[in-house]
Amino acid sequence: MSSSRIVPPTQDQPGGLSRKGLKSGTVGLLGAVVIGVSCIAPAYTLTAGLGPTVSEVGVQLPAIFLVGFIPMILVALGYRELNNAMPDSGTSFTWATRAFGPWVGWMGGWGLIAATIIVLSNLAAVAVDFFYLMLAQVTGNDSLAELTTNLPLNILTTGVFIAVACWISYRGLETTKVFQYVLVGFQLLVLGWFSVAAFVHVGAGTAFDATPVTAEWFNPFAVDSFSSFAAGVSLSIFVYWGWDVTLTMNEETKDPGRHRGVPQQRRYS
Repeated sequence: MSSSRIVPPTQDQPGGLSRKGLKSGTVGLLGAVVIGVSCIAPAYTLTAGLGPTVSEVGVQLPAIFLVGFIPMILVALGYRELNNAMPDSGTSFTWATRAFGPWVGWMGGWGLIAATIIVLSNLAAVAVDFFYLMLAQVTGNDSLAELTTNLPLNILTTGVFIAVACWISYRGLETTKVFQYVLVGFQLLVLGWFSVAAFVHVGAGTAFDATPVTAEWFNPFAVDSFSSFAAGVSLSIFVYWGWDVTLTMNEETKDPGRHRGVPQQRRYS
């Protein structure tokens, strides 16, 4: 069959995509990058993921992160091709339903929901710990840090954080984008300050247990055992958790053909 370039089907054409009320043209390239960085949560990643990974693979941490990036880039390529054919915020739920039927699609969708609930509740619980620690340091009252061990109060505060996150999501990507500008800016400022201070102390010889950087850090074969290697790769994938949100916003981005690899027109055979 010959191929011809035509406009993608719309809700008025058979087999087209129906509109779901999402506001198109809401997020540009900068906004999408900010939302993607915020979902990766670099400060949380360093707090909750870096230590366990180092305990498994030691100084080979950079090598493990590079290995863990391989499945991430393969997933990104797969998302790009699927978005080329069918840009949809339902992503794997929509695509699996169209390709394999509703049962597979619903199972994939419920899997994503379960993973999101587990991860977000854990993120909120970590935020509660640091929230009360921050209050203790700001006020100079060390007893406030112990409030996190009060289980009813911990659960209540966690619920408040989750409710606020749900409200922001309900408001849409425009509100999310503005809110994340503030959070991501603050995170990057603190992490940048921390990194500069670390290098300054290493250079001045005042750093605690400083380890010189060597090429061996980037050798994945230098990991002690395969079990440590597997655990490190699993943890590195967790560190990348959330980046894929940048591939699920096709319907709400400005110029999706440029910012998401989704062409304005596509070919059909």
